[in-house]
Amino acid sequence: MTNEPEWRDANPATEDLPNKGRTVILFIVGGIVLGVLTFVGMRVRPLGLFVGGAAFFSGLSILLRRRKGTFKTGIVLTAAGFLMLLTHPRFGVVAGFSVYFLIVGAIGLFVTGLFKAIKLSWDLGQRP
Repeated sequence: MTNEPEWRDANPATEDLPNKGRTVILFIVGGIVLGVLTFVGMRVRPLGLFVGGAAFFSGLSILLRRRKGTFKTGIVLTAAGFLMLLTHPRFGVVAGFSVYFLIVGAIGLFVTGLFKAIKLSWDLGQRP
C-alpha cells in the first residue's frame, strides 16, 4: 500500500521528518523529565532511590539486549540512574557532583532538543 503512487511522498527529502520530529520531542521531554526527577529525587529520598534504581537496571537491560540503535539510550539511562542513586547525602562530596552532572545533563538535553527543533524548522523553510 505504501508503494502505490498516491501514497508516495511528493518530496523525497521529507520522508525522514517523522524520525526527526520524534528525536526533537525525545530530547526536550527527556531534559524536562531528567530535571524534574533530579529535583524530586533529591527531596524525596525513597522515590529518588526507586527511580534511580529503576533507571539504572532498565538501562543495563537495554545494553544487554544489544539491539541496533539503542546503545546511546542505554548508556544515558544507565548513567542517569547511577547518578540518581549517588545523589543522596550518605555519599558526601560525590552527591554534589552527581546532582551537578544530572542538572547539566537535563539542561543539555533540553537545549539540544531546542536547537534540533530550530534546525528542523529551518530545513523545512528551505525546501522548495
